[in-house]
Amino acid sequence: MSVSVAVTGLGVLSAFGHGVDPYWAALVAGESGLAPIRRFTVPPGAGPAAEVPAVETRAHVRSPLGRRIDHVSLFALAACRLALLDAGLDPTDLPLGRTGLALGSEFGNLDETTTFLDRLFAHGAANPLLFPNLVMNAPLSYTTIELGLTGPSAMLSAGEVSGEAAVACGAELVAEGGADVCLAGGADELGEVLHQVFHEACLLSSTPRPLDPYADGFALGEGAAVLVLEPLARARARGARVYARLVPVAGFALPAPVHGWPRDSSPLAARLAPLVADTDAVVAAASGEPELDALEAAALAAALAGRKALVTAPRAATGSFGAAGALAAATAVLAVAHDLVPPTLGHVPPGRHGLGVIAGRARAADIRVAVVDGLARGGACRPLRFEAP
Repeated sequence: MSVSVAVTGLGVLSAFGHGVDPYWAALVAGESGLAPIRRFTVPPGAGPAAEVPAVETRAHVRSPLGRRIDHVSLFALAACRLALLDAGLDPTDLPLGRTGLALGSEFGNLDETTTFLDRLFAHGAANPLLFPNLVMNAPLSYTTIELGLTGPSAMLSAGEVSGEAAVACGAELVAEGGADVCLAGGADELGEVLHQVFHEACLLSSTPRPLDPYADGFALGEGAAVLVLEPLARARARGARVYARLVPVAGFALPAPVHGWPRDSSPLAARLAPLVADTDAVVAAASGEPELDALEAAALAAALAGRKALVTAPRAATGSFGAAGALAAATAVLAVAHDLVPPTLGHVPPGRHGLGVIAGRARAADIRVAVVDGLARGGACRPLRFEAP
């Protein structure tokens, strides 16, 4: 792949607000986006989650689609508009046939799916106009229609690495000459049934502590993040700010139970070793889930082989959800752009497998390379590598 891929814009919807600036400011300050759930009723004793503040439909949907757009599709569309604005690109001036879109989501539209199925089971029929919103590619369809995009597009659902998979797909489109601009990222929403399942399985914690050997669970979240990707030469020719370069790397799979984490960290360490050999920062997938965190900590320590790369795990602040990898990608991009690594919330023992986990306060350093290691149940791994431009 001969074309260098530049990241020229970021659009973020998180529990900290709408836009990349509030997200980065809160993350660097060590703030938590977790709060009591407001959108639906939770059982007594249920922990907090990271909810996105209400998104104003009219601010992002300029067509009659606004009357029908669902929650997660609105997240995706809003993140795309914010990313284009951040990149200095007017949607009306885009080369529509050469503008791609790659979005990832683990569960898609949870809220309306629940409503539809409740009515179907209770009455034997449900509103057919609701059904088109339930398919996994609804966010992709709404966004392409609203923005008028006719370039290559893809909707990916790859479990916990749905966000990373979409970003990687977008990078490949640009690197191979399939698109002049590509919007790549992901979106997921917090749903009542999803929360109930995780709560009853005793997997949630009110105080997630990633990479802590005494961690007892994770907290759910929601949100969206989209990166604007362009050929580096095109970005420089139009005078765009370049946050970082995205270097396409191969994804891989490891032996693992279908719905579980790999039990042996050695194969993961061997695959990560060449990727992190020169990295300055790692944005980890760790969320406070004991099996995931133990696997990742052991694999990273072995792969780094004593190199003191700075490690951060933002999911304690933003919550854990399928497209959280897109937020991780945005975090890595910002770490490279600002030479700053945000802290990991919770008590993280300094000697955790010898990793340089950033805790307490953000750490300033020369960040030339930042890696997202992207792990999912079932053994999927979709790493991303960002380099200074």
